[in-house]
Amino acid sequence: MAAEFKHVMLMVKDVMASVKFYSEGLGIPVKMASPGWAELDANGTTIGFHAAESVSNVGDSPILSFHVEDVYAAIKALEVMGATLEGRVREPAFGKVAAVRTPDGHLLSLLQPASQPAGASMAH
Repeated sequence: MAAEFKHVMLMVKDVMASVKFYSEGLGIPVKMASPGWAELDANGTTIGFHAAESVSNVGDSPILSFHVEDVYAAIKALEVMGATLEGRVREPAFGKVAAVRTPDGHLLSLLQPASQPAGASMAH
């Protein structure tokens, strides 16, 4: 039997603060939330937040990547929620890219895709 992918799980210090950070900062809908476990619906992919038992478990995770309409507005909204910009906003040919560190230490990648002519596709 093949394994079935279920969700991405992040270990966090404060589940409810993380729910607020992602739902208010990025507009990701909340599926369910409690102090020990929460789930958000990131366009069909579930992001789960699990309360960390120790500080060493926090922030040790993969990078989560999000497409945003306005990278500067997203950075501003997330900074208000306690995030910090890592480095500078880069502007390669495919759009504007920024790395943001969450209050729990997780790294987010934000991409504002470049405007594309009708019928063009973006591969990266």
